[in-house]
Amino acid sequence: MNSNSVGEFREGEIDGKPYFIYTLLSQKDISSSSDLPLFLCPFLRSNVKNLKPYEKVDDDHSFPLVVSPQFPSGHPQPEYLLQSDSCKLPLLPLFWCNNKQTSCSEFICQACVSDEHGTSYYFCVTCGESFHKECVGSPLELKHPSLPSLSLQLYSHPGRISGTDLRCFCCQMLIFGMSYYCPSYNSFLHLLCAFKPIPIVIDHLKRHSHPLTFFPKQASLACDVCSVINEQFPTYVCLRCIYVVHQDCIYFPYVIKISRHHHRISFTSSLPSGKWSCGVCRQKVDNDCGAYSCNKCDDYFVHSRCAVRRDLWDGEELEGVPEEPELVVEPFERIADGIILHFSHVHHLQLETSTQVYDGNKLCQGCVFPIYEGSYYSCMDNCDFILHEACANAPCKKHHALNARPLTLKVVTDEYDNGGGYFICDACKRQSCGFIYENIRSWGFRLDLRCASVSEPFGYEGHEHPLFLALKPEEEKSAVCHICQQSKEKSSYCRKLNCIECEFVICFKCATLPYKARYQHDKHFLTFYQAKEANDHSEWCDVCERKIADSRKKGFYSCDDCCTTLHIDCLLGESMYLKPGHTLTYISAIRARYSYYLHIVRNNTLYRPYCWGCGQRCPHKVVFQESKLAYCDVSCYERQLINK
Repeated sequence: MNSNSVGEFREGEIDGKPYFIYTLLSQKDISSSSDLPLFLCPFLRSNVKNLKPYEKVDDDHSFPLVVSPQFPSGHPQPEYLLQSDSCKLPLLPLFWCNNKQTSCSEFICQACVSDEHGTSYYFCVTCGESFHKECVGSPLELKHPSLPSLSLQLYSHPGRISGTDLRCFCCQMLIFGMSYYCPSYNSFLHLLCAFKPIPIVIDHLKRHSHPLTFFPKQASLACDVCSVINEQFPTYVCLRCIYVVHQDCIYFPYVIKISRHHHRISFTSSLPSGKWSCGVCRQKVDNDCGAYSCNKCDDYFVHSRCAVRRDLWDGEELEGVPEEPELVVEPFERIADGIILHFSHVHHLQLETSTQVYDGNKLCQGCVFPIYEGSYYSCMDNCDFILHEACANAPCKKHHALNARPLTLKVVTDEYDNGGGYFICDACKRQSCGFIYENIRSWGFRLDLRCASVSEPFGYEGHEHPLFLALKPEEEKSAVCHICQQSKEKSSYCRKLNCIECEFVICFKCATLPYKARYQHDKHFLTFYQAKEANDHSEWCDVCERKIADSRKKGFYSCDDCCTTLHIDCLLGESMYLKPGHTLTYISAIRARYSYYLHIVRNNTLYRPYCWGCGQRCPHKVVFQESKLAYCDVSCYERQLINK
């Protein structure tokens, strides 16, 4: 046994059934005492980095731990303990919570940064933090029953650096703090996942009619439920039936509802003959393995693991739950033919048809875009409130492919979101004052009306093939949009659509731009073009008089009849979803706890106002004002705070 080991997996029983259980060794196993060993604070262990050379993992600032969890006994004390200015005392055991109680719901282990309940806990009297017993005693190397020929190494992760997401290969949750790293597979394992008891035999007659036995050497065995070959997952077999299944696949639900399909889907152990593709990832589905199918659609199938993705499934098992038709709640009351009372406005709205005279000051209160053509509703009391007919008909409840739970339609006012008066769309990352589809339960998930209107397959006018949300989350971040050429940003990124027939990728920010738009000085529609097509059109923008091929302006609008050419921001505005008349509240990123209020006004005066942040004339369609001082945008206001 390794001299640094403080525990190992041993055979034991839980409720009379055999398990591999990780057991902390008593001092009797190590020396002559019967007491449990004293432990170091994990914070101290994570701070000791330079005792020996180490290599970072994937440039994410992760590093291996080099100090044993046992508190050193005797003198002299090690150098790392002498140099530490805190956490020099052993941890104290706590007994106020265990894995069968829920009274410690506010507990967060500061070693694995998880609120999952453990078996017992330790407390540091110096830093005041609490830890799972398993995390406190985590050895530098771990032999796991699922990977008997490999050693897992204990690593510390200071968090997501430069947008890097580390996920546990077992539970697929994000990893912060400490975890185990397997160099052979370049994979990470949560501490609690690493120490969970592993049943030796599983009886789950609903999934399989015979007992299933743990089988650690599963290198080439495909799971009969998910069709995946993955030797990292704990695998079980039935020799009588030559049946193979991953441990988590044993408990996959049988009837669920996912966001990518409008009907329920049910698990089936095999598929009918034919060539089928997954309705989520668009890859081939193995006919001989399990998958999910729709009883109402003969050609809709989904890989088992695709179906239970956390971003698609809400976690609810619907087997035995009657499927009731969902009631569609209209967002308005019909007063008369062509006259409605919309929930977002106090006056009656009348249906009208746009004329050939374009008025850029008429903005739809729902999507915050101008009325280019078609029908729209306008206020009968002449208070300038208008809605596109499509925006007025946006349902109060909506299912969307980007979120597993239904979204609710709301109106953003100056008091919205604790006085912010705006929201940031989770698909395109634009700030908006328009209508919002929201689900507070899903970490405050929010969509603006235009992004909420995107469905699969999506027909983008600038591409010949239909587009899908087929990219996996890790692939989506690195995919580069063909329009704006951007992949991911520091902590947030636009969601993307891709083509399954070619390599075309477009982000929601570009996909929701109007393909045809109007300009007040041109009687024709302007069409959107990619920046690479600039040579076929006018070389200069008619508004800013800069080159269309400017690398900062990816894409432009042009009239083929009049040679009118404009950058996207020059035609639509950089803050195209922010409505004039709103007051926005921001928390300063420069000054701690400093709030400021910016009023949005139209930039339609004879002379463009002078920006007190950048020192230039404000070029965009709206101006941000504070105390009668004008700013191009929020970044200009923050710039003048630095100069104060």
